Amino acid sequence: MTLMAQLENLEAMIVKGRVPGTARTLVNQQKISTIIDEMKKHLPDEITEAEGVVRQKDAIIKQAEIEARRIRAYADEEATTIRQLAEEQSNTLLATSQEEAKKMVQDTEIIRKANENAIEIEAAANTRSQKLIEDAESRVNTILHDAGTSAEERRKGADNYAREVLFTLEERIADTLGQVRGGIDLLEARPTADVAD
Repeated sequence: MTLMAQLENLEAMIVKGRVPGTARTLVNQQKISTIIDEMKKHLPDEITEAEGVVRQKDAIIKQAEIEARRIRAYADEEATTIRQLAEEQSNTLLATSQEEAKKMVQDTEIIRKANENAIEIEAAANTRSQKLIEDAESRVNTILHDAGTSAEERRKGADNYAREVLFTLEERIADTLGQVRGGIDLLEARPTADVAD
């Protein structure tokens, strides 16, 4: 029988023992004592349940930290890939511009024109490669920020969940203890002569 069922049974015995027309209650002390003893045995189960909630919270936080590390590793890997691609594209653009400049060097007029074009192409290549690198760094920063935010949200969610479960359990235990206290007070207030049910 659960702790709550035992409390309900205790309450029912007290209500049934009410003497009509008076504020007194007659109960079987042996039965009441038996129920209270059973309730004391179940209290460790309620405490174990609370400890289980705390362990569950710790497991959720640990899982969130593992997930955050995984996201961070993924973000670092993607950042490295993006940087490598940006550098490769930059190098390709520079090599292409140099190749085109060399092809233009055939006579004086072509050399002059080639130099102008080479400067323009190289400037454009530098601008584009710089933009690629900046875009890559921006994407990396966004990924890292999102990973941190996700981990923090999971941690907060785990804390809130554990807090709610513990508050609920605290209310149940407080309510149970209040009912037990009320039962004890009723027992102490009754006459010394016991009347069996």
